[in-house]
Amino acid sequence: MKITKDILIVFMLGFLLYANTLSHQYVLDDKIVITENEFTKQGFAGIPDILTTDVFVGFYGTDKNLVTGKRYRPLSLVTFAIEYELFGKNPFVSHLINVLLYAFTGVLVYLLFLKILPDRNKNTTYWTTAFLSTAFFVTHPLHTEVVANIKGRDEILTLLGALGALMYTLKWLETKKLVHLGWASLLLFLGLFAKENAITFLFVIPVTVYFFTSHSLKDNLQSLSPLLLVTALYLFIRFSLLGIPDAKDATELMNNPFIYATAAEKYATIFYTFGKYALLLVWPHPLTHDYYPFQIPIINWTDTRAIVPFLLYCSIAFFGLLGFKNKKPTFYGFLFFLATFSIVSNIIFPIGSFMNERFMYIPSIGFAIFYGVGVSHGLYKHLKPNAKFKPLIRGLTIIVLCAFSFKTVSRNFAWKNDLTLSTTDVSVSSNSAKANMSAGLSLLTKAQKPGARNRREDLNLAVSYLYKSLELYPTYIQPMLLMGNAYFELEDYNNSLLFFENCLKIQPNYSFAVNNIEHVGDICAKQGIPSLAVKAYTLLTINTPQNFKIFLKLGQVYGKDLGDNEMALKNFLAANKLQPNNVEVLNKLGIVYSMTGRNNEAIEAFNKVIEQQPENASTLLNIGITYTNMGFPELAEPFIQKAISIDPSLKR
Repeated sequence: MKITKDILIVFMLGFLLYANTLSHQYVLDDKIVITENEFTKQGFAGIPDILTTDVFVGFYGTDKNLVTGKRYRPLSLVTFAIEYELFGKNPFVSHLINVLLYAFTGVLVYLLFLKILPDRNKNTTYWTTAFLSTAFFVTHPLHTEVVANIKGRDEILTLLGALGALMYTLKWLETKKLVHLGWASLLLFLGLFAKENAITFLFVIPVTVYFFTSHSLKDNLQSLSPLLLVTALYLFIRFSLLGIPDAKDATELMNNPFIYATAAEKYATIFYTFGKYALLLVWPHPLTHDYYPFQIPIINWTDTRAIVPFLLYCSIAFFGLLGFKNKKPTFYGFLFFLATFSIVSNIIFPIGSFMNERFMYIPSIGFAIFYGVGVSHGLYKHLKPNAKFKPLIRGLTIIVLCAFSFKTVSRNFAWKNDLTLSTTDVSVSSNSAKANMSAGLSLLTKAQKPGARNRREDLNLAVSYLYKSLELYPTYIQPMLLMGNAYFELEDYNNSLLFFENCLKIQPNYSFAVNNIEHVGDICAKQGIPSLAVKAYTLLTINTPQNFKIFLKLGQVYGKDLGDNEMALKNFLAANKLQPNNVEVLNKLGIVYSMTGRNNEAIEAFNKVIEQQPENASTLLNIGITYTNMGFPELAEPFIQKAISIDPSLKR
């Protein structure tokens, strides 16, 4: 490939638009695929596990099957593992690679457009259909989620692989050199390994050949055959490793937003999101990474927000099909859009959310073709004389491209870190339970850092976001847990326990809540708030009745802090039943027995300790004290002396 001035401009445009992301941190789902993914962090050693498991296993440690169909997308994780091996935890390198890959994608799109979109108005290079269509694609702000979020590399690699397969297919048809068919097959295979969306190019590639070349149907099918074979190989590998996908819908609202919708409401809402996508392609503002419940409302077919997009997409489909007759590039753009959008549309299978801006990354090529064809020659057919309207059209085109570029660069700043992203986007996604939860989490995390400024203000703001999240989705366990954490940081232990208790009502034995309740109990016991310590430990005795340590702690609070030896004994006996020969439990039992005058039982408990630990000085001393209380000083003295000989500090 000869690097000409126009190619260099396309590359630099893509690079410069996202150069301000190079100083950004890891954000959002980067923890799932990079910073908290055990396979990625192993570097080269983790690659075999990445290649043989669901994409979520390295993060969760097990196959969570969070969304319908599972996710086998190892290629981007392999690149992250290589980066981790070579550079360690280095977001700059990862962002740089994303930006370079995006810039190269722009070049590849341009080279494709040069092949299939000949200019009809004899425009100069930068006003040709190919260049303008590429400019609309490269500058479009909807791509910020893909490029600025390192995790979005799966989308970039998918498109690179799929476009590469298309380009080499066209080369094979021109030259009939098998090496080009081999490259086409390999690149599609890699694209599929990045993300299954590349499978839509099994339609796009032959349609492109049909629209823009004069090759026979036989040649077209021949070029498609090896691509079908590598797709079958990919599917075989995927199903062999992950099994046949479970067709059941996810049962949690955040992974299945239509869980409470009727079939009619589901599809009406889906077409509402189609309308949102169309609007964002034309007017990409405001942007957000979060369209979770209930940012998108559940609507029905009496709502014009479903009817209008339905008619719009029916029209797009009609003209796309009409394109098979007249082969107009605009109609090809419609087919490209519909084909690549289909797999993320929620129509073919559920995607786990209402919509996401990154899902427009590949389909936006079809939109770019529509725009590029229109402003390079399409509009001139309807506006006479051409010369009069050309400056106006070109002026508006420059304004749109500049606006897209400005929006892209400014939107990138929101992706700086989790705090910036969450607190920026919650203003857009104010009705999303997840957006409010994320904002609360980020502020809580900020407040928990050593030396944090405005700590109490941040905690109170976190509480307000978390309250909003729970108002929207009352049984959402994550913000409920975070609310307990926030109140703990505010030293409002009573409210903290209340929210942790609610977590256990939703999900008994929820480990995070259990651990946090115990921590609250420990802090309250240490700070002299025995009533709350009792409340915390009592909660745990109900929810984790097999944990002897909780009964032990509860007994200590009753005995030491509240002077309630009866309740102390009750809990120590419960602990002893669960752990009969535990030295600590036996010691506590012995002390309570001794304090309540049950001296023989005290001696029996202490002796069980000495059987296990003959040199336990404190227990020996307790035996001596108990014998003294019983009126047997001659029996007490040997134990007291032995205890002092072992630990002289016991001598008073």
